[in-house]
Amino acid sequence: MAGWISAPVQLHSSREFECNPLTTEECDWYKKRWHFWYESDHVFALPTIAFFMCTIGIFIVGHVLSQVFGYRRFRGPPILQKLIAVVRYLSYRGFHVRPLRWNSAPIGILLLGLAGTVFFFCMDLIPQPYYWPSKIYGNSPALATRSGWMGLACMPFIFATASKTSWITLLTGVSYERLQVFHRWISYAFFILALLHTFPFIVYHIRWHDMEDHFASNLIFYWTVRSGEEEG
Repeated sequence: MAGWISAPVQLHSSREFECNPLTTEECDWYKKRWHFWYESDHVFALPTIAFFMCTIGIFIVGHVLSQVFGYRRFRGPPILQKLIAVVRYLSYRGFHVRPLRWNSAPIGILLLGLAGTVFFFCMDLIPQPYYWPSKIYGNSPALATRSGWMGLACMPFIFATASKTSWITLLTGVSYERLQVFHRWISYAFFILALLHTFPFIVYHIRWHDMEDHFASNLIFYWTVRSGEEEG
């Protein structure tokens, strides 16, 4: 076993929580949706997965409509024709910024990027607090916890959009080359979330002065495992 891991790594954990030594008011505050550490995977990771799956679902619907009505002489009612035209416009229409000599991604892709930015900003940075006001609430800062779960939820989609033979391409008709835009953007989000997961632990341990005490006696330290042990 590695020197910095003092206990066997477990791939499961318990959701049981006892309020001691918290008061009733402190316990009620801690158990609120955006605060409760023991349900944070449900609150932050699952909605992130749902966001990606809904986005993929939109592409699936557009692909099906294009396949069913795009190559037929009878194209359905006018409202359906307009819907198909809007989908195609969003899929292909881009802009050329002459001063920067830069060609933008299609409008639809830019709108999805904007939606993703708003989603991650609202889910990660708007909920308060970033740090617990006291050690009695645990050793995992709230910002680090939600950033970690959201980053973990990004990982399957980073791998899926990187593969040349992807189930996303099969279901949506979006080619491997076009998926690379999403692969880069999801990777950027993952990188930022990883930083927002890491640095709060450093700030936390500096704040409570235990980082200085630890490195004065031992140069080996593994933040996530150590904090997880203290949390439990």
